[in-house]
Amino acid sequence: MKKTMLIIFLVLLIGGSSLFAYTFPEFFYPETSFRPISARTEAMGGAGIATATGNDALFMNPANLGSRKFSLNLPSISLTVFNPKAVIDEGIIEEIQNNSGSDTMIANLVNKYMNIVKAGTGEVITTDLALSFTGGGFGLGFQFQEQLHTISNDGSIASDKFLAEVNAAATMGVGFRLNFIPDILSVDLGASARFTYKAYSKRIGATELINLMNDDDPAAKFMAESPIAAGWAVPIDVGVNVNLPVGLRVSMVARDLNAKYTMQNYSESGLWLNEMAEFIGMSGPYNDASTGDNAITEFSYTVPWKLDLGFGWTPDLGGFGKFLRPSLALDLVDTVAMFEEGADDPNAYWNYFKAGAELKLVSMIDLRAGFNRGYYSLGVGLDLFVLRLDASYYWREYGPEIGDKPIDALTVRVNLGIDR
Repeated sequence: MKKTMLIIFLVLLIGGSSLFAYTFPEFFYPETSFRPISARTEAMGGAGIATATGNDALFMNPANLGSRKFSLNLPSISLTVFNPKAVIDEGIIEEIQNNSGSDTMIANLVNKYMNIVKAGTGEVITTDLALSFTGGGFGLGFQFQEQLHTISNDGSIASDKFLAEVNAAATMGVGFRLNFIPDILSVDLGASARFTYKAYSKRIGATELINLMNDDDPAAKFMAESPIAAGWAVPIDVGVNVNLPVGLRVSMVARDLNAKYTMQNYSESGLWLNEMAEFIGMSGPYNDASTGDNAITEFSYTVPWKLDLGFGWTPDLGGFGKFLRPSLALDLVDTVAMFEEGADDPNAYWNYFKAGAELKLVSMIDLRAGFNRGYYSLGVGLDLFVLRLDASYYWREYGPEIGDKPIDALTVRVNLGIDR
């Protein structure tokens, strides 16, 4: 059992994703730079460019820092499980309960999950950890994320693969407000820079994973035979809000500027482990590293920039605001591509439209709902002053067209701190 758990740990922490094994020409999601999953945002259909606060503002719209609202996450921990309904229907939970500790449990779980995977890309599980602070127009955050993806050429078990990915980021943002006409017209300006580090490796099929677990020294086998790609970028987001009477706000964000990743392709993951260990002042754990000219090669990849628009409405209800606080968010994402596609197909606009609503009750309970690319979402939040709990259930589209490959997801977040 220790051997199988070690392999799962390695796959989650070191494994990654590439549509082309061994050559790593691009990322698993080449159109998107790193962003954490937010239980609040997902419950609101992924919308929130004009309404996001706290750690979410650092990623959704740095101009929102101009409100000077205080937040502190020490830490914020999220777990997202994809295909939860299929997992229950496939009997995966019962497999864990009935065979916990069995040497065959992991293999059985892998085979059962393979029955869920469909053609194209997909997700299994994502964990997010964040430490962040916002206040006085300044924001600082540290994020770490692990993802386990799936990919299949035709949806058959023989072509199903698992891919894992690691992202780490340090984000700094600043925003300020220009009051032109008090309580009538003001403008928020903001920008954030994010040092992002990404690591991912080849696709891992069920047979390869099981053979790896059955090896006498699975850790050494993994480090010697599994290549990995890793690198960094410093994407920049720039945002602006126009604040109008009765809580109306119109927002615009240019994101992923300067998102050029400088990457290195390691022929063996052990080379990458040695480099990481040496970076923190430790000796490398892999003693059989290759030394040839092709052991480490370089390449680069640029994530295209995007222009997003947002509309928000958070009315000030005066004294009633302590008991009832509604908000509404409408977003149009990647508007350049949206208008290009919409010129030929008016239905394409739905691919870029997101909407969400939130209702705060007695400053303690949050009820949320949303609409994202034709799919609905629901969520709830509980604010216990220094402890905040959020949960959301929603659908994402992983196919080229709406309805091709919807996947349901459940996100649960626990936050120690304050978000006001």
